[in-house]
Amino acid sequence: MKNLSHSNIFWPESSGTEVLHENEIHIWLVRLDGSFCMRCGIQLLSTDEQERAAKFKFQNDRRRYIVAHTALRLLLSQYANVSSSELNFFVSAYGKPFLTATPAGNIQFNLSHSHEVALIAVTEGREIGVDVEWIRKDFAFAEVAERFFTESEVAALHSLPHNFQREAFYKCWTSKEAFLKAKGTGLSGELDEVEIILIPEEGVRVNGTISNWNLVELSPCAGYAGALALEGSECRLKCFQWRPTNDLTHCHS
Repeated sequence: MKNLSHSNIFWPESSGTEVLHENEIHIWLVRLDGSFCMRCGIQLLSTDEQERAAKFKFQNDRRRYIVAHTALRLLLSQYANVSSSELNFFVSAYGKPFLTATPAGNIQFNLSHSHEVALIAVTEGREIGVDVEWIRKDFAFAEVAERFFTESEVAALHSLPHNFQREAFYKCWTSKEAFLKAKGTGLSGELDEVEIILIPEEGVRVNGTISNWNLVELSPCAGYAGALALEGSECRLKCFQWRPTNDLTHCHS
């Protein structure tokens, strides 16, 4: 597995009209603050998605779900060259969603959201997974590491200076999640695909250990950690920040 660091990448704003070229992967940063008409957004969702949104107990959770899935549908409709209502999905045995055949070819995607940020990864013809996590200062990360990390990873985590351990945990966790989401196995898969190392003057790095895969470290914004895993040879990565279209921001329905 190759490892590429993109911690200082720029996320220019775009309304989703970018063209996906061969051997490219596009990563979209989506702010979940709901800066558009929510009624217009939810109308773009499927009946199942609308029903799921309605089941959220808390308004903030409902808002985040609607914004993330509205952005996903609008972006995929652009890439697939169909209207958002024409998008059809199927779900694997482990719950990973896929698009059915589209005029644009074999479009692959993955969505992750945490707190007020979502990441959407889109490419063609290769497995892909993305994960983002809000770095909580009160989160008992050591207990989670003891449960889900390998013995060598836990030992590596504990060997780090205390001020590096939380950062290392989130980098390791998002890398594992991205890889398992790419494979479509979720937490039912193995969790020994990465190793934690501390590089002098660079800080914590997470290296992948699986051949024929790329691991990309992402820092979408302050307070969040992210990672991308993709199958096959290295390709060009382009990053954007999603901006709602005018018909969503100026909707009065």
